[in-house]
Parts: sequence; structure tokens; C-alpha cells
Amino acid sequence: MALDVPGAAAPPLPSDPLAAAGASARARYRAELALGRSRRLVVRGVAAAAAGVVVGLLDWRLGAGGALALAGADTARVYTRHPAAPWRKGARGERATARLLARLGAGYAVLHDRAIPRSRANIDHLVIGPTGVWVIDSKRWHPRTRLHGVRGRLWVGSRSADHALRGLLYEHAAVRELVRRATGGLVDVGGLVAVHGPRVPSWRNPVMYEGLTLLRARHVPRYVRAREPRLTPEQVAELAAGLARVLPPYEGGRDAAALI
Repeated sequence: MALDVPGAAAPPLPSDPLAAAGASARARYRAELALGRSRRLVVRGVAAAAAGVVVGLLDWRLGAGGALALAGADTARVYTRHPAAPWRKGARGERATARLLARLGAGYAVLHDRAIPRSRANIDHLVIGPTGVWVIDSKRWHPRTRLHGVRGRLWVGSRSADHALRGLLYEHAAVRELVRRATGGLVDVGGLVAVHGPRVPSWRNPVMYEGLTLLRARHVPRYVRAREPRLTPEQVAELAAGLARVLPPYEGGRDAAALI
């Protein structure tokens, strides 16, 4: 069942630390936030100083307080409205899902934020256990976002699910092909969307889209464990080690992936 990669030694059964979840999203957020930071700090400092001087003509304490308040308000604005903010929110969603997946317990290997060879795609979470292999994507949407069907198509708020889930379809297909080659098609690969925020139907009657299952994030571990066991502990360990080898960590793993 091993995934054969010439020249690569098989690592032990993987056990990614929780910190690995959302690592690439956090790195992207920090990188984009750093762009223009010097200019923002200068503008913020000048504006705060100007406000402090004007108000300080009445009372220096009011001037100092006004300057600090203006600087704080601008900092909060950048934090919540900067174009990079979705990356920060995405990383938070991935970490929240990782904490939930940690509840799967013994017998399950969980990999977070893994690179797909020869592509720019990454897998948020990959679970290998007795019930098979699961490709899981974290989605942190606004609580008021509505999942609904129109003329046979699934919509996430005002946007088609084709846009929101296109990446996961590719990731699911890529892992399914790797596992098919390793096992001869004997092991199933499920695709799950861990939804944070909006209400979604019960895990017993979930929303489906192109072979993917959308679940409320807290229901994902229960859904995974509820499937019929198909793999022995030895098979889980072997398959997990093989997938860890061919799907390296996304952050800093691009060079390793190019060797495959």
C-alpha cells in the first residue's frame, strides 16, 4: 500500500503539531500586512500628532488621549478591513478545525496544511484512519451566510458554491488519485467542508455538492468516526506515512514537492 517516491525515506507515523494548522494562511496574512506598513505608520503618527496638538491647545491631557484614541482606531481599522484580513480569518478557522480533529483520538493520523506536488494548492487538513482517508477544508463564513439551492445549484450567500469550493474539488481529486495508485482503489477518499459560522443541516442529513459533504465544523469528527471501519492500524500507519512523504508541509515545502 506504500506510496513509492524514489529517493525519499518514509517518515514515522505523522503527528503534526496544532501550530501547523493554518500556517500558510498566517504567513500570507503577515506578508501582505507588511506591504506598505512603513507608510501606514508614518501617516498614523502624523495624524495622531496633529490631532494631539489641536486638542492639546485646550488641554494637554485631552490632546494626549485624543492622539492615542486616533492611533488605536486606525490600528483597529487596519486589523479588520485590510485586504489581507480574510487570510487571518481563514487561519483562525483552520486552527479551530484542527482542535476539533484532535478529538478523533488514537488510531487517526491528522496532517495540516499540506502541499500538493506541482501545484499552488494546499490541503487544509488530511485525516487517515480506520474509516479511510478524508480531505477536509475549513470555511469560516459570516454567521448570517445562507446555504441554499437554486435550480439544482448550491449557493453560499450570493455566490455560487462553484467559486467557494472549486479548490477543494481539485485537492480531493489529487489525493484520491494518489490513494488509488497506492491501494488499487481499495480505500475511499472522502471530501468534507468544515463550516464555521453559518447554520448547516444535521450531520445525519448533510448538504452535498459534487461529492463533497458540508458539515458544521463541530460535527466533522463524529461524521468521520461514524463511517464503517475499513483499515487496520497497520494500514493506517503505512498509508499515513506515505501521504506525509508525498504531500509535504505547504509552508517551506515547495522545494521538496518539486522532487516528486
